[in-house]
Amino acid sequence: MRPLGSGGFADVFLYEQSMPRRRVAIKVLLPGVADSDARAMFVSETTLMAQLADHPDVLTVYEAAIASDGRPYIVMEYCPDSYGRRFRDEQLPVSEVLQVAIAIGSVLETAHRDGVLHRDVKPANILRTTYGRPVLADFGIAATLVRSEGQEALGLSIPWSAPEVIRGTTQGTVRTEIWAFGATVYGLLAGRSPFEADGRDNSRDAVQERIVGRARVAPIGRADVPASLEQALAACLAKDPAQRPASILDVLRSLQAVEAELGMRPSTLFIPAGSVIDAAHLDTVPTGDDPGDSDAGRGADRSSGASRAGSTTGTATTTRRPRTRRSGDTTRGTRHSAAGSVDDALSRAALGRADATEIRTAPGARSASRPALTRRRAVIGAAVVVLIAAIVLVVTVAGRGGGAIPTVGTVSANTTSDTVQFSWSDPGLTSGDTYLVRVDGGQSTTQRGTTFTLSKGDLQGQACVTVTVVRDGTDGAPSSSTCAGG
Repeated sequence: MRPLGSGGFADVFLYEQSMPRRRVAIKVLLPGVADSDARAMFVSETTLMAQLADHPDVLTVYEAAIASDGRPYIVMEYCPDSYGRRFRDEQLPVSEVLQVAIAIGSVLETAHRDGVLHRDVKPANILRTTYGRPVLADFGIAATLVRSEGQEALGLSIPWSAPEVIRGTTQGTVRTEIWAFGATVYGLLAGRSPFEADGRDNSRDAVQERIVGRARVAPIGRADVPASLEQALAACLAKDPAQRPASILDVLRSLQAVEAELGMRPSTLFIPAGSVIDAAHLDTVPTGDDPGDSDAGRGADRSSGASRAGSTTGTATTTRRPRTRRSGDTTRGTRHSAAGSVDDALSRAALGRADATEIRTAPGARSASRPALTRRRAVIGAAVVVLIAAIVLVVTVAGRGGGAIPTVGTVSANTTSDTVQFSWSDPGLTSGDTYLVRVDGGQSTTQRGTTFTLSKGDLQGQACVTVTVVRDGTDGAPSSSTCAGG
Protein backbone atom coordinates (compact mmCIF):
# COMPACT_ATOMS: atom_id res chain seq x y z
CA MET A 1 0.00 0.00 0.00
CA ARG A 2 2.73 2.47 0.99
CA PRO A 3 6.21 2.66 2.51
CA LEU A 4 6.32 3.10 6.27
CA GLY A 5 9.99 3.88 6.65
CA SER A 6 13.54 2.88 6.02
CA GLY A 7 16.34 2.01 8.40
CA GLY A 8 19.99 1.22 8.03
CA PHE A 9 19.35 -2.38 7.01
CA ALA A 10 15.72 -2.73 5.97
CA ASP A 11 12.78 -1.07 4.29
CA VAL A 12 9.34 -1.42 5.83
CA PHE A 13 6.08 -1.30 3.90
CA LEU A 14 2.41 -1.34 4.81
CA TYR A 15 0.49 -3.98 2.88
CA GLU A 16 -3.02 -5.35 2.91
CA GLN A 17 -2.87 -9.12 3.06
CA SER A 18 -5.52 -10.85 0.96
CA MET A 19 -6.01 -13.98 3.08
CA PRO A 20 -6.71 -13.46 5.87
CA ARG A 21 -7.59 -9.90 5.00
CA ARG A 22 -5.66 -7.58 7.29
CA ARG A 23 -3.09 -4.83 7.24
CA VAL A 24 0.45 -5.99 7.89
CA ALA A 25 3.91 -4.44 8.05
CA ILE A 26 6.52 -6.15 5.87
CA LYS A 27 10.20 -5.62 6.54
CA VAL A 28 12.56 -6.47 3.67
CA LEU A 29 16.31 -6.47 4.10
CA LEU A 30 18.18 -4.11 1.85
CA PRO A 31 20.24 -5.52 -1.03
CA GLY A 32 23.80 -6.34 -0.02
CA VAL A 33 23.09 -7.75 3.44
CA ALA A 34 21.28 -10.94 2.46
CA ASP A 35 24.16 -13.41 1.90
CA SER A 36 24.00 -17.11 2.84
CA ASP A 37 25.21 -16.51 6.41
CA ALA A 38 22.62 -13.78 6.79
CA ARG A 39 19.83 -16.13 5.70
CA ALA A 40 20.95 -18.76 8.21
CA MET A 41 20.98 -16.23 11.06
CA PHE A 42 17.64 -14.90 9.86
CA VAL A 43 16.05 -18.33 10.35
CA SER A 44 17.59 -18.58 13.82
CA GLU A 45 16.33 -15.16 14.88
CA THR A 46 12.89 -15.82 13.43
CA THR A 47 12.71 -18.99 15.51
CA LEU A 48 13.54 -16.87 18.54
CA MET A 49 10.56 -14.66 17.76
CA ALA A 50 8.43 -17.79 17.48
CA GLN A 51 9.50 -18.82 20.98
CA LEU A 52 8.46 -15.44 22.37
CA ALA A 53 5.29 -15.24 20.27
CA ASP A 54 3.09 -16.48 23.12
CA HIS A 55 3.85 -13.42 25.19
CA PRO A 56 0.99 -10.90 25.03
CA ASP A 57 3.34 -7.91 24.91
CA VAL A 58 5.61 -8.98 22.04
CA LEU A 59 5.00 -7.75 18.49
CA THR A 60 3.40 -10.53 16.47
CA VAL A 61 5.44 -11.97 13.60
CA TYR A 62 3.05 -13.73 11.23
CA GLU A 63 5.48 -15.17 8.73
CA ALA A 64 9.08 -15.07 7.55
CA ALA A 65 10.48 -16.21 4.22
CA ILE A 66 13.04 -15.56 1.50
CA ALA A 67 11.93 -13.47 -1.49
CA SER A 68 12.62 -14.53 -5.07
CA ASP A 69 15.58 -12.14 -5.21
CA GLY A 70 17.17 -13.85 -2.19
CA ARG A 71 16.32 -11.20 0.39
CA PRO A 72 14.73 -12.31 3.67
CA TYR A 73 11.55 -10.60 4.76
CA ILE A 74 9.18 -10.80 7.69
CA VAL A 75 5.44 -10.16 7.85
CA MET A 76 4.44 -8.52 11.11
CA GLU A 77 1.51 -7.06 12.93
CA TYR A 78 0.94 -3.48 11.87
CA CYS A 79 1.04 -0.97 14.73
CA PRO A 80 -0.10 2.55 13.90
CA ASP A 81 1.86 4.34 16.62
CA SER A 82 4.99 4.13 18.76
CA TYR A 83 6.25 5.66 21.97
CA GLY A 84 9.32 6.84 20.08
CA ARG A 85 7.14 9.63 18.79
CA ARG A 86 4.76 10.16 21.68
CA PHE A 87 7.27 10.56 24.51
CA ARG A 88 8.74 13.73 22.99
CA ASP A 89 5.45 15.20 21.77
CA GLU A 90 3.32 14.86 24.90
CA GLN A 91 3.59 14.41 28.65
CA LEU A 92 2.54 10.85 29.31
CA PRO A 93 0.55 10.15 32.50
CA VAL A 94 2.54 8.40 35.22
CA SER A 95 -0.10 5.67 35.39
CA GLU A 96 0.27 4.92 31.68
CA VAL A 97 4.06 4.87 31.86
CA LEU A 98 3.98 2.41 34.76
CA GLN A 99 1.61 0.11 32.90
CA VAL A 100 3.75 0.27 29.75
CA ALA A 101 6.94 -0.30 31.73
CA ILE A 102 5.58 -3.37 33.51
CA ALA A 103 4.27 -4.83 30.24
CA ILE A 104 7.57 -4.35 28.42
CA GLY A 105 9.60 -5.37 31.45
CA SER A 106 7.64 -8.63 31.56
CA VAL A 107 8.80 -9.33 28.01
CA LEU A 108 12.42 -8.64 28.92
CA GLU A 109 12.31 -10.86 32.00
CA THR A 110 10.73 -13.61 29.91
CA ALA A 111 13.45 -13.24 27.27
CA HIS A 112 16.20 -13.27 29.89
CA ARG A 113 14.86 -16.51 31.31
CA ASP A 114 15.11 -17.96 27.82
CA GLY A 115 18.72 -16.80 27.45
CA VAL A 116 17.93 -13.81 25.24
CA LEU A 117 18.93 -10.15 25.45
CA HIS A 118 17.02 -7.61 23.39
CA ARG A 119 19.98 -5.19 23.38
CA ASP A 120 18.11 -2.23 21.93
CA VAL A 121 15.46 -1.24 24.45
CA LYS A 122 14.31 2.32 23.77
CA PRO A 123 11.01 4.19 23.34
CA ALA A 124 11.07 3.78 19.55
CA ASN A 125 10.94 0.01 19.96
CA ILE A 126 7.78 0.17 22.06
CA LEU A 127 4.85 0.19 19.66
CA ARG A 128 1.12 0.61 20.18
CA THR A 129 -1.34 -1.77 18.61
CA THR A 130 -4.58 -0.69 17.02
CA TYR A 131 -6.18 -1.18 20.44
CA GLY A 132 -3.60 0.97 22.21
CA ARG A 133 -1.65 -1.88 23.84
CA PRO A 134 2.13 -1.58 24.15
CA VAL A 135 4.25 -4.26 22.49
CA LEU A 136 8.01 -4.67 22.28
CA ALA A 137 9.29 -4.81 18.73
CA ASP A 138 12.23 -6.20 16.86
CA PHE A 139 14.45 -8.68 18.64
CA GLY A 140 17.28 -8.10 16.23
CA ILE A 141 16.46 -10.07 13.09
CA ALA A 142 18.11 -7.52 10.78
CA ALA A 143 20.77 -6.37 13.24
CA THR A 144 22.17 -9.84 13.72
CA LEU A 145 22.37 -10.31 9.98
CA VAL A 146 24.90 -7.52 9.48
CA ARG A 147 27.50 -8.93 11.84
CA SER A 148 30.95 -9.15 10.33
CA GLU A 149 34.07 -10.78 11.73
CA GLY A 150 35.99 -8.46 14.04
CA GLN A 151 33.54 -5.62 13.54
CA GLU A 152 32.37 -3.62 16.53
CA ALA A 153 28.73 -2.91 17.13
CA LEU A 154 27.29 -0.53 14.57
CA GLY A 155 24.98 2.38 15.21
CA LEU A 156 24.77 2.13 18.99
CA SER A 157 21.66 3.79 20.43
CA ILE A 158 23.81 6.06 22.59
CA PRO A 159 21.12 7.85 24.67
CA TRP A 160 19.77 4.54 25.98
CA SER A 161 23.03 2.58 26.31
CA ALA A 162 24.89 1.74 29.51
CA PRO A 163 28.39 3.16 30.07
CA GLU A 164 30.07 -0.23 29.76
CA VAL A 165 28.38 -0.83 26.39
CA ILE A 166 29.54 2.54 25.08
CA ARG A 167 33.08 1.86 26.30
CA GLY A 168 32.99 -1.47 24.48
CA THR A 169 33.77 -3.62 27.52
CA THR A 170 30.64 -5.71 26.86
CA GLN A 171 28.16 -6.22 24.04
CA GLY A 172 25.41 -6.64 26.60
CA THR A 173 24.39 -8.26 29.88
CA VAL A 174 21.22 -8.35 31.92
CA ARG A 175 22.44 -5.30 33.83
CA THR A 176 23.11 -3.32 30.66
CA GLU A 177 19.53 -4.20 29.69
CA ILE A 178 18.36 -2.98 33.10
CA TRP A 179 20.11 0.34 32.39
CA ALA A 180 18.38 0.62 28.99
CA PHE A 181 15.03 -0.30 30.53
CA GLY A 182 15.45 2.30 33.27
CA ALA A 183 16.57 4.90 30.74
CA THR A 184 13.53 4.15 28.60
CA VAL A 185 11.07 4.50 31.48
CA TYR A 186 12.85 7.72 32.52
CA GLY A 187 12.49 8.98 28.94
CA LEU A 188 8.78 8.22 28.80
CA LEU A 189 8.30 10.31 31.94
CA ALA A 190 10.75 13.13 31.23
CA GLY A 191 10.33 13.51 27.48
CA ARG A 192 14.08 13.15 27.02
CA SER A 193 16.77 10.56 27.57
CA PRO A 194 18.40 10.61 31.03
CA PHE A 195 21.56 12.45 30.01
CA GLU A 196 20.03 15.02 27.69
CA ALA A 197 19.85 18.44 29.32
CA ASP A 198 17.67 21.42 28.50
CA GLY A 199 19.65 24.31 27.07
CA ARG A 200 22.88 22.30 26.71
CA ASP A 201 24.68 20.51 23.92
CA ASN A 202 22.75 17.29 23.35
CA SER A 203 24.75 16.00 20.42
CA ARG A 204 25.64 12.31 20.30
CA ASP A 205 29.18 12.98 21.54
CA ALA A 206 28.05 15.25 24.38
CA VAL A 207 25.45 12.78 25.64
CA GLN A 208 27.95 9.94 25.36
CA GLU A 209 30.49 11.87 27.42
CA ARG A 210 27.95 12.45 30.18
CA ILE A 211 26.97 8.77 30.25
CA VAL A 212 30.51 7.42 30.56
CA GLY A 213 31.71 10.32 32.72
CA ARG A 214 30.82 11.41 36.24
CA ALA A 215 27.61 13.26 35.36
CA ARG A 216 24.62 12.31 37.48
CA VAL A 217 21.10 11.76 36.26
CA ALA A 218 18.99 14.87 36.72
CA PRO A 219 15.61 14.52 38.46
CA ILE A 220 12.72 13.95 36.10
CA GLY A 221 11.26 17.24 37.25
CA ARG A 222 7.57 16.34 37.44
CA ALA A 223 5.55 16.98 40.57
CA ASP A 224 3.39 13.90 39.90
CA VAL A 225 6.39 11.52 39.84
CA PRO A 226 6.85 10.13 43.38
CA ALA A 227 10.28 9.94 44.98
CA SER A 228 10.03 6.14 45.09
CA LEU A 229 9.82 6.03 41.30
CA GLU A 230 12.78 8.40 40.93
CA GLN A 231 14.75 6.12 43.28
CA ALA A 232 13.83 2.96 41.37
CA LEU A 233 15.00 4.48 38.09
CA ALA A 234 18.16 5.92 39.67
CA ALA A 235 19.06 2.40 40.79
CA CYS A 236 18.71 1.15 37.21
CA LEU A 237 20.97 3.98 36.03
CA ALA A 238 23.80 3.40 38.50
CA LYS A 239 27.12 3.84 36.68
CA ASP A 240 28.50 0.71 38.38
CA PRO A 241 26.66 -2.35 36.99
CA ALA A 242 27.04 -4.15 40.33
CA GLN A 243 24.92 -1.45 41.99
CA ARG A 244 21.97 -1.97 39.64
CA PRO A 245 19.14 -4.38 40.45
CA ALA A 246 20.03 -7.99 39.71
CA SER A 247 17.08 -8.63 37.40
CA ILE A 248 14.28 -6.94 35.53
CA LEU A 249 11.90 -8.73 37.88
CA ASP A 250 13.36 -6.81 40.82
CA VAL A 251 12.69 -3.56 38.96
CA LEU A 252 9.14 -4.61 38.14
CA ARG A 253 8.41 -5.32 41.79
CA SER A 254 9.55 -1.79 42.61
CA LEU A 255 7.26 -0.39 39.91
CA GLN A 256 4.32 -2.39 41.25
CA ALA A 257 5.05 -0.94 44.69
CA VAL A 258 4.88 2.56 43.15
CA GLU A 259 1.51 1.69 41.61
CA ALA A 260 0.24 0.62 45.02
CA GLU A 261 1.59 3.83 46.55
CA LEU A 262 -0.38 5.83 43.97
CA GLY A 263 -3.56 3.87 44.68
CA MET A 264 -3.43 1.95 41.39
CA ARG A 265 -4.16 -1.73 40.98
CA PRO A 266 -0.74 -3.35 40.42
CA SER A 267 -0.28 -4.31 36.77
CA THR A 268 -0.04 -7.99 35.94
CA LEU A 269 3.37 -9.50 35.22
CA PHE A 270 3.31 -12.05 32.41
CA ILE A 271 6.42 -14.08 33.26
CA PRO A 272 7.13 -17.77 32.59
CA ALA A 273 7.16 -20.26 35.41
CA GLY A 274 9.85 -22.89 35.82
CA SER A 275 13.61 -22.87 35.51
CA VAL A 276 15.42 -19.66 34.77
CA ILE A 277 18.94 -18.64 33.87
CA ASP A 278 21.13 -16.86 36.39
CA ALA A 279 20.96 -13.26 35.19
CA ALA A 280 24.52 -12.55 36.31
CA HIS A 281 25.90 -14.97 33.70
CA LEU A 282 23.85 -13.89 30.70
CA ASP A 283 26.05 -12.24 28.09
CA THR A 284 26.16 -11.84 24.33
CA VAL A 285 28.37 -12.27 21.35
CA PRO A 286 29.12 -9.19 19.22
CA THR A 287 26.36 -8.25 16.81
CA GLY A 288 25.56 -5.24 14.68
CA ASP A 289 23.13 -2.58 15.86
CA ASP A 290 21.09 -0.17 13.82
CA PRO A 291 21.96 3.54 13.89
CA GLY A 292 19.62 5.80 15.75
CA ASP A 293 15.98 5.63 16.67
CA SER A 294 13.29 5.21 14.07
CA ASP A 295 9.56 4.78 13.99
CA ALA A 296 9.81 3.15 10.58
CA GLY A 297 6.94 0.77 10.24
CA ARG A 298 5.58 1.42 13.69
CA GLY A 299 5.57 -2.29 13.93
CA ALA A 300 9.08 -2.58 12.63
CA ASP A 301 11.25 0.35 13.61
CA ARG A 302 14.70 -0.03 12.19
CA SER A 303 16.57 -2.87 13.79
CA SER A 304 17.62 -3.84 17.27
CA GLY A 305 20.25 -6.22 18.46
CA ALA A 306 18.81 -9.20 20.24
CA SER A 307 21.24 -11.95 21.02
CA ARG A 308 20.74 -15.56 21.99
CA ALA A 309 23.29 -17.76 23.70
CA GLY A 310 23.02 -20.80 21.49
CA SER A 311 21.38 -21.64 18.19
CA THR A 312 17.89 -22.68 17.30
CA THR A 313 16.12 -24.07 14.30
CA GLY A 314 12.47 -24.37 13.46
CA THR A 315 9.53 -23.06 11.54
CA ALA A 316 9.38 -19.44 10.56
CA THR A 317 5.62 -19.08 10.76
CA THR A 318 3.99 -18.30 14.11
CA THR A 319 0.58 -17.81 15.65
CA ARG A 320 -0.17 -16.41 19.05
CA ARG A 321 -2.90 -16.17 21.60
CA PRO A 322 -5.02 -13.02 21.82
CA ARG A 323 -3.57 -10.31 24.02
CA THR A 324 -5.60 -9.95 27.19
CA ARG A 325 -4.48 -7.97 30.20
CA ARG A 326 -6.08 -9.60 33.19
CA SER A 327 -6.56 -8.04 36.59
CA GLY A 328 -6.94 -9.54 40.00
CA ASP A 329 -3.45 -10.93 40.50
CA THR A 330 -0.10 -9.29 40.09
CA THR A 331 2.00 -11.95 38.42
CA ARG A 332 0.89 -14.42 35.79
CA GLY A 333 3.11 -16.78 33.87
CA THR A 334 3.10 -18.27 30.40
CA ARG A 335 5.23 -21.26 29.58
CA HIS A 336 7.62 -21.28 26.64
CA SER A 337 9.25 -24.39 25.22
CA ALA A 338 12.91 -24.00 24.33
CA ALA A 339 13.88 -25.03 20.81
CA GLY A 340 17.61 -25.59 21.00
CA SER A 341 20.14 -25.20 23.77
CA VAL A 342 21.93 -22.37 25.53
CA ASP A 343 25.70 -22.33 25.61
CA ASP A 344 27.68 -24.23 28.23
CA ALA A 345 28.17 -21.27 30.53
CA LEU A 346 24.47 -20.52 30.64
CA SER A 347 23.63 -24.19 31.09
CA ARG A 348 25.88 -24.34 34.13
CA ALA A 349 24.22 -21.22 35.48
CA ALA A 350 20.66 -22.52 35.04
CA LEU A 351 18.68 -22.67 38.26
CA GLY A 352 15.06 -22.91 39.35
CA ARG A 353 13.66 -20.08 41.40
CA ALA A 354 9.93 -20.07 40.66
CA ASP A 355 7.88 -19.06 43.68
CA ALA A 356 4.27 -20.19 43.83
CA THR A 357 3.15 -16.84 45.20
CA GLU A 358 4.87 -14.71 42.60
CA ILE A 359 4.83 -16.70 39.36
CA ARG A 360 1.78 -18.58 38.24
CA THR A 361 1.12 -20.53 35.09
CA ALA A 362 -2.05 -19.21 33.53
CA PRO A 363 -4.19 -21.11 31.05
CA GLY A 364 -4.36 -19.12 27.85
CA ALA A 365 -5.93 -19.57 24.45
CA ARG A 366 -3.25 -20.27 21.85
CA SER A 367 -5.38 -20.49 18.75
CA ALA A 368 -6.15 -17.94 16.09
CA SER A 369 -9.30 -15.80 16.03
CA ARG A 370 -12.60 -17.58 16.60
CA PRO A 371 -16.15 -16.54 15.74
CA ALA A 372 -17.67 -13.83 17.88
CA LEU A 373 -19.86 -16.19 19.92
CA THR A 374 -16.92 -18.42 20.80
CA ARG A 375 -14.87 -15.37 21.69
CA ARG A 376 -17.55 -14.11 24.06
CA ARG A 377 -17.71 -17.50 25.73
CA ALA A 378 -13.94 -17.51 26.05
CA VAL A 379 -14.01 -14.09 27.69
CA ILE A 380 -16.59 -15.27 30.22
CA GLY A 381 -14.56 -18.38 30.91
CA ALA A 382 -11.39 -16.35 31.29
CA ALA A 383 -13.12 -14.08 33.79
CA VAL A 384 -14.05 -17.11 35.88
CA VAL A 385 -10.48 -18.41 35.72
CA VAL A 386 -9.14 -15.01 36.75
CA LEU A 387 -11.55 -14.83 39.68
CA ILE A 388 -10.50 -18.28 40.89
CA ALA A 389 -6.82 -17.42 40.42
CA ALA A 390 -7.27 -14.22 42.40
CA ILE A 391 -8.88 -16.11 45.28
CA VAL A 392 -6.11 -18.72 45.24
CA LEU A 393 -3.46 -15.98 45.18
CA VAL A 394 -4.97 -14.19 48.17
CA VAL A 395 -5.27 -17.41 50.16
CA THR A 396 -1.73 -18.47 49.27
CA VAL A 397 -0.16 -15.15 50.13
CA ALA A 398 -2.16 -14.87 53.34
CA GLY A 399 -1.01 -18.29 54.44
CA ARG A 400 2.63 -17.88 53.51
CA GLY A 401 5.26 -17.09 56.11
CA GLY A 402 2.77 -16.66 58.91
CA GLY A 403 4.87 -14.13 60.82
CA ALA A 404 6.01 -10.54 60.70
CA ILE A 405 8.55 -9.43 58.12
CA PRO A 406 11.99 -9.67 59.78
CA THR A 407 14.06 -6.55 60.39
CA VAL A 408 17.76 -6.24 59.66
CA GLY A 409 19.78 -5.52 62.78
CA THR A 410 23.10 -3.68 62.82
CA VAL A 411 24.54 -2.65 59.47
CA SER A 412 28.34 -2.49 59.63
CA ALA A 413 30.57 -0.39 57.38
CA ASN A 414 34.10 -1.16 56.23
CA THR A 415 36.03 1.58 54.41
CA THR A 416 38.99 1.00 52.09
CA SER A 417 40.93 3.44 49.95
CA ASP A 418 38.50 2.98 47.06
CA THR A 419 35.25 1.62 48.42
CA VAL A 420 32.79 1.61 51.28
CA GLN A 421 31.27 -1.82 52.01
CA PHE A 422 28.16 -2.22 54.13
CA SER A 423 27.26 -5.65 55.53
CA TRP A 424 24.65 -7.18 57.82
CA SER A 425 23.44 -10.54 59.11
CA ASP A 426 20.55 -12.45 57.57
CA PRO A 427 17.55 -11.88 59.89
CA GLY A 428 15.77 -14.95 58.50
CA LEU A 429 14.82 -14.50 54.85
CA THR A 430 12.53 -17.05 53.22
CA SER A 431 12.34 -18.00 49.55
CA GLY A 432 11.34 -14.95 47.52
CA ASP A 433 12.38 -12.36 50.13
CA THR A 434 14.82 -9.65 49.09
CA TYR A 435 16.72 -6.77 50.66
CA LEU A 436 15.95 -3.22 49.60
CA VAL A 437 19.09 -1.14 50.16
CA ARG A 438 18.51 2.60 50.20
CA VAL A 439 21.26 5.20 50.03
CA ASP A 440 20.57 8.78 51.06
CA GLY A 441 20.49 10.88 47.95
CA GLY A 442 18.10 8.63 46.06
CA GLN A 443 19.90 5.45 45.01
CA SER A 444 18.27 2.15 45.92
CA THR A 445 18.76 -1.45 44.86
CA THR A 446 17.15 -4.82 45.44
CA GLN A 447 19.36 -7.83 46.18
CA ARG A 448 19.64 -11.15 48.00
CA GLY A 449 23.21 -10.79 49.29
CA THR A 450 24.17 -9.34 52.67
CA THR A 451 26.86 -6.94 51.43
CA PHE A 452 26.55 -3.69 49.51
CA THR A 453 29.53 -1.80 48.08
CA LEU A 454 29.85 1.80 46.95
CA SER A 455 32.75 3.32 45.05
CA LYS A 456 34.23 6.35 46.80
CA GLY A 457 34.49 8.02 43.43
CA ASP A 458 30.70 8.16 43.27
CA LEU A 459 30.31 9.68 46.72
CA GLN A 460 30.07 13.29 47.72
CA GLY A 461 30.76 13.13 51.42
CA GLN A 462 29.32 10.38 53.57
CA ALA A 463 26.87 7.74 52.39
CA CYS A 464 24.12 6.63 54.76
CA VAL A 465 22.46 3.28 54.14
CA THR A 466 19.33 1.54 55.42
CA VAL A 467 18.35 -2.06 54.64
CA THR A 468 14.75 -3.29 54.49
CA VAL A 469 13.40 -6.81 53.97
CA VAL A 470 10.77 -7.01 51.19
CA ARG A 471 8.32 -9.92 51.30
CA ASP A 472 5.58 -10.45 48.72
CA GLY A 473 5.94 -6.86 47.56
CA THR A 474 5.60 -5.43 51.08
CA ASP A 475 8.41 -3.56 52.82
CA GLY A 476 9.24 -4.39 56.42
CA ALA A 477 10.71 -1.92 58.89
CA PRO A 478 14.05 -0.45 57.75
CA SER A 479 17.24 -0.95 59.70
CA SER A 480 18.84 1.93 61.52
CA SER A 481 20.88 4.16 59.23
CA THR A 482 24.63 3.52 59.01
CA CYS A 483 26.91 6.20 57.54
CA ALA A 484 30.46 5.91 56.24
CA GLY A 485 32.86 7.44 53.73
CA GLY A 486 33.63 11.07 53.29
